[in-house]
Amino acid sequence: MIEHVTDVQVLRAPRGGVLRVRSGQVWVTRRGDLADHVLSAGEGLRAAPGQCLYLEPWQRGATVEVDWQPRAAGAWLAAGTQPLRRSVAEGARALSLRLDALAQRLDPARRCPV
Repeated sequence: MIEHVTDVQVLRAPRGGVLRVRSGQVWVTRRGDLADHVLSAGEGLRAAPGQCLYLEPWQRGATVEVDWQPRAAGAWLAAGTQPLRRSVAEGARALSLRLDALAQRLDPARRCPV
């Protein structure tokens, strides 16, 4: 979606995404972010799911062209779960080794392979 910003506009990002400036300079304020951002053509800024962006041309009366690229559905979840999946796999391996060691202590016959 390409927008022509000439005055203050609010962009709601239900799934999150990236705002890219195609031409001009835009002043961006994100809800929950203490810093303001001034972006020029070619620059971008990520928005988290549910975040609101307030856009305004950096120079009064100027027109800015921006492009909003929403994040694909489920992309935030998939990207955020990789460390969790790795931790669960490592924990499952460790648990398996501990259970095997416990079984060997409880059943001495398992110590020698048949």
